[in-house]
Amino acid sequence: MISKSEQLAARRRQLVLQCAEQRATVAYDVSRLKSPETMGGATGFVAQNKTAVLAAVGVGLGIIVTKPKWVVALVTTGLSAYKVAQKVLPVLGWRKFEIH
Repeated sequence: MISKSEQLAARRRQLVLQCAEQRATVAYDVSRLKSPETMGGATGFVAQNKTAVLAAVGVGLGIIVTKPKWVVALVTTGLSAYKVAQKVLPVLGWRKFEIH
């Protein structure tokens, strides 16, 4: 018959193995989060092309600051087109633009 201390030692060994597996899994997940280049999509693109993205954002902000009339006209046109799309597209059968 197995004594209480032997049962506890076996259980302890089992828990130590489980903890080691969990630490390895967490270490892998953290390493993936630290390097967005391994991820796909927009996060990976931005991480790999930081200078190009920052340059594009800078140019965009420069245009907004120096040509505010042009930006206001563009935003107004976009909002008008969206309102027209909300009214016309449901009639044509597009359900994504229905007004509730």
